[in-house]
Amino acid sequence: MSNLLLEAEIEQLKEFRFSDRRFQSSLSRPVIELCDEKIIQQYLDNVGQKISAPDKRVAASMFMKRYGFFAVLNLFAMTVFNKRLNVSLSNISLETSEEEKMWYWNPKFYFTDLQTVSAPSDSRESWRDDTIRAIFHDHIHEVIIILTKHSGLSKKVLWENVAIYVYWLYESVLATHAFDDKRKIIEEDFEYLVKMAEGELFGPIAFNPLSRYFGVKAYRAEYDQNIRTRKTCCLYYKTTTTEDRCKTCPLNCKIGDK
Repeated sequence: MSNLLLEAEIEQLKEFRFSDRRFQSSLSRPVIELCDEKIIQQYLDNVGQKISAPDKRVAASMFMKRYGFFAVLNLFAMTVFNKRLNVSLSNISLETSEEEKMWYWNPKFYFTDLQTVSAPSDSRESWRDDTIRAIFHDHIHEVIIILTKHSGLSKKVLWENVAIYVYWLYESVLATHAFDDKRKIIEEDFEYLVKMAEGELFGPIAFNPLSRYFGVKAYRAEYDQNIRTRKTCCLYYKTTTTEDRCKTCPLNCKIGDK
């Protein structure tokens, strides 16, 4: 069964950088065009200039941290709306408004086709596999391969940049009382994503990247919080003059230990 994304659903997805309009800027591009070597090289240069990244490795990492919200908005639609959006590379464009003067750059995602596929009542598990495969194997994995090839940055860093936002969606956003009526499906989807889903749903890889980085949270006195320390460094500190690090940064933890 296919149907259009509803206006109320679009408004909810805007919280996760869904865009219902396009913008003219050097950082607005159809995602499919980023498969072109010259275009992705120039795009990473433009991103680097926008966020003061010293090289393409840092630009690629910051790009993928922003792109992590593509997984968030699509998983939100999967779990909360029981709908799969059209996530083909040719259907998505990255949109950046020049009116937004934020140095850290927050691109949005524009979907040309708003048709969705709803979960069938009798075989949601199979539909969920197809949805996860479409989001990760067919889309995000392809973007990661492009970035790795043209920046030299490890795929491990890029995958963890996506994973942290998936955890945030289910452990923070969907953990609030506002979604209590969806509690069972939220818990089931999260458990499946981080513990049970096979690697082949995420790409031609032998492991589940969401499971690989799903470490145990530990209390950090300096933040008075339970923190899940990353296994890789996202290089964010190289974009700031103060070299501030993320709370979850493994290098920050080593500094604290010393």
